[in-house]
Order: sequence, then structure tokens, then C-alpha cells
Amino acid sequence: MKRIIGKEKKKVLNKEALLAKQVLEVVEVDLENGECVFVRQMTGHERDVYEQSLIHRFKDKQGKHDYEMRMEDFRARLVAATVCDAEGKLILEPRDYRQLSNNMSAERLERIVNEAQRLNGITDEDKEELVKNLDADLVGNSSSGSVEN
Repeated sequence: MKRIIGKEKKKVLNKEALLAKQVLEVVEVDLENGECVFVRQMTGHERDVYEQSLIHRFKDKQGKHDYEMRMEDFRARLVAATVCDAEGKLILEPRDYRQLSNNMSAERLERIVNEAQRLNGITDEDKEELVKNLDADLVGNSSSGSVEN
């Protein structure tokens, strides 16, 4: 069987290349007044942890576990997951999101979030997909090993 991959020759990654630590992109975000922060890409694991932080597990009226998207503080949670120093080392802990949300202006937070979403390919479609996947998981198994918040 002949496989057509594409017209241009591309480098096919092997196991070693796939498992090698990737250099994550770091960008500066201007916050005006001569202030800035650095934001970086998340690893796959970090993105999964971020997305799980948006899912709330609870018991329904029948006592069965159920899940819902928790959009409260999603911006601050993303900022906590992506703000770093110039070398890409995260400077905030996940638990810092609440203080960020309460202390930082919405406009300033949004500047950082916009860049974090761009860097990490987070779109409105991704958010909708997360909700769809959550709904599909509920139909299949409402007692999965998801993180309880």
C-alpha cells in the first residue's frame, strides 16, 4: 500500500524526539505604566491540570456524583498557570488565583489572559469542547477519577 504524506519532505519525529523536553515560548505582556509580566506556554500536563481546575464535582439530589464547568475565576486561574519569569519558570502557585482575581483589575487581567490564550491555543471552541467532553463523560461514567474541588 502506498501512502501519500504530502508534497514537501518533513522530518518524522522518533520516540526520543517526541519525549525530549520542548522549549516553551515565553512572551512579554505590556501592562502599561512601564510595567510588564512574562507569560509562557503550558505543557500538556499543565493544561490538563488547568482544565481540571475548571471542573467542579458535586453530589446531585440522588446522591450521585455529577460535574459542572466552574467558570468563576477562570481568567485568574489561567494567569496563575502561565505567568513566569524571563526564563519561563512559573512565579505563582495555583492557589494564588483567588488573590489575583480579587486584587487585579479586570482590564489588566484580561491583557495577560489574551496572551496566555493565544500562546496556548485556547479558543472559545476549546472551552465548548471541554464542556461537551464533560457531558459525554457523565453519560459514560459519572464516577470517574476526576479531581474533586
